[in-house]
Amino acid sequence: MNILKNIKRQYDAAGGYKEFLGIAVPLIFSTGIGAVQLFTDRTFLSWYSQESFAASSPAGTVTWAIMCFFFGTLSYINVFVAQYYGKKEYRSIGPAIWQSIYLAFAAGLIVLFISFFSKAIFMNVGHPYLVACEEVDFFRVLCYGAFPCVAEGAFAGFYSGRGKTRVVFLASLCGVVLNVVLDYCLIFGKFGFPEMGISGAALATNISLIAGCIIYVLLIMSKKNNAIYNTRCFKPDFSFMRRLLRYGMPSGADFFFDTAGFGIFMIIIGNLNRPELAASNIVSIVNHVFIMPIVGCGIATSIMVGNYLGKNKASLAQVSVRSSAYIVYTYVAFVVAILVFFPNQLIYPFSGGAQVDLIENIKPMVVHLLIILAAYIVFDAGNIIFASALKGAGDTMFVMKRLLLFSISFVVLPTYINVALLKQGVYVAWGFLLLPVIALAGSFYFRYKSNKWKKMRVIEMDIFDN
Repeated sequence: MNILKNIKRQYDAAGGYKEFLGIAVPLIFSTGIGAVQLFTDRTFLSWYSQESFAASSPAGTVTWAIMCFFFGTLSYINVFVAQYYGKKEYRSIGPAIWQSIYLAFAAGLIVLFISFFSKAIFMNVGHPYLVACEEVDFFRVLCYGAFPCVAEGAFAGFYSGRGKTRVVFLASLCGVVLNVVLDYCLIFGKFGFPEMGISGAALATNISLIAGCIIYVLLIMSKKNNAIYNTRCFKPDFSFMRRLLRYGMPSGADFFFDTAGFGIFMIIIGNLNRPELAASNIVSIVNHVFIMPIVGCGIATSIMVGNYLGKNKASLAQVSVRSSAYIVYTYVAFVVAILVFFPNQLIYPFSGGAQVDLIENIKPMVVHLLIILAAYIVFDAGNIIFASALKGAGDTMFVMKRLLLFSISFVVLPTYINVALLKQGVYVAWGFLLLPVIALAGSFYFRYKSNKWKKMRVIEMDIFDN
């Protein structure tokens, strides 16, 4: 009975389960349907051709590794919005959003320039020629959508930073539904559309991102939002841009190091035989599906921490982190059970089309890798929650430095040495992925427990706690 009373008290308290779930659930669905989009995209490609499926994960991961630096940097606007909202400086929110959009346009131009080197990137990593050609096409077309990708994350901050996450979910849902429909049409050439294969998958993604941005612009520019949040103030503010880059770039960098480390890992795995690459692709997709709801919880954690720090209530920010951790690890327990006891059900969607013979041969390998993935998710959940708490306060530099150190020391170098040089197998490579998440989990937790983050802010204000 005492346990139930404690749960109820924590549920109703400020910063408790009810408040957290109100913010997190739409974000969980939003990130979750994004994972479903990726899952559907890769599944369609596995039905289309073996080369397209093999190319989709390395090329997609490298593309996101590049974009996620800018996405992570500019989506950090939600912390600024959260702290402005907590401080009740509502008129500062609209202009802040537009500064992030100006920076998103510059980011889109940079990624567009990088796309010109797509052949140099993928034709020299040792992958089979046909796979490399597919990687080049997928990467190049995805890069064309860099601006709407980054801008959509910045626009979403207008709502997520204020805890209005249902709008983010609905906008994401519209984009994903459009993407899945266009995937089917453009990959296979259905309903009068041209058959474009892997390029069609990338084009479908870009069109859905543009549609999402249009939805946000129409909503944010409404008379009601302009009256309260000054959303039609487009004047550039270079001092704010510098401040956003100061706090956002370390956040973007940790996205980059985390994703780039995994991207390089997948490229190195590509130098093994095709079955091991296919098995790794399946496991990476399953990981993405299960980890994205935790990412949604991490965003909610940053928002609540930022909001309560804007109100100068650091103790309630701490309560919100505790609520997040309890909920996330309840979810993780279910995920681990699925990965360990129901692996064949996770493999089944990939068993059709062009991959049927290959998938049957690699099932035992995938089952073993999913067990490693279960341990990985246990520790990665802690990384996401405590790193998000630190970033919600503005402690982004610490997070970036730790991710840089551990990504290079525990992922890139050991994987290259053991796979590329010593020719060790896929189990050794995936085993090394456990090392950085264990180290990071401890590092972020102890930084959080030091309470230094309680005295940090990204906006100017007097700091005290009540």
